[in-house]
Amino acid sequence: MIGVRSLARLAALTPILIALAGAEPAGGQDVSSADSWVVPTVQSVILERADRSRSKGDEDAPIRIVEISDFECPFCARFYQESYRAIDSLYVQTGIARYLWISFPNSTHPRAWPAIEAAFCAGAAGRFWPMHDVLFERREEWTESRDPNTLFLTYAEGIGVDRESFSACLRNDQTAPLQVRDYESAIAAGVTSTPFFVVGDSVAIRGAVPLETFRSAIDSVLVLRGHDPP
Repeated sequence: MIGVRSLARLAALTPILIALAGAEPAGGQDVSSADSWVVPTVQSVILERADRSRSKGDEDAPIRIVEISDFECPFCARFYQESYRAIDSLYVQTGIARYLWISFPNSTHPRAWPAIEAAFCAGAAGRFWPMHDVLFERREEWTESRDPNTLFLTYAEGIGVDRESFSACLRNDQTAPLQVRDYESAIAAGVTSTPFFVVGDSVAIRGAVPLETFRSAIDSVLVLRGHDPP
């Protein structure tokens, strides 16, 4: 059983990682200039930017929603297809929730680790969320490919990331420390499967539950904190 303290640690994971990387927590919005869509060469900068990019929404939002996920996981893909966009539209884009994404690759998913790496390398160029979307939307394609990294390069180019710097990030496993820390933190908190969600630092949701169930959990936390649900 996962306790409240463990949930709170998971919810706070991203800003902790940013602090360890030597930077202040900042917004995870995509940069607007194509000149910035280049993955840095220094690993510490890659890690800081990748970490920062996988959170989005108002930093002062009343609640946080944390998703622990695996791009190869079919249930994570179901959540993306059936609920993610609605939650993003209703709660994140309206400033009600800050959304954090934490990686947790299943040991039976051989392509999960490189897919997470692709998302984080894209994130280091300011394009985590576009890559996040592509990986779920084209999941069947890259999970069945003998050479998924070639597809990841194509996806990166498609969302405006510089191919050469992205390729170097993948080739040199530059985001591995971030991925290992995510995994160890999730294990320490008692997470055993994906998707797993933490709402408001205290409410746990296991699995790709229906949108109505998810909304009910979020709204109940909002009401308890004195905020009106959307």
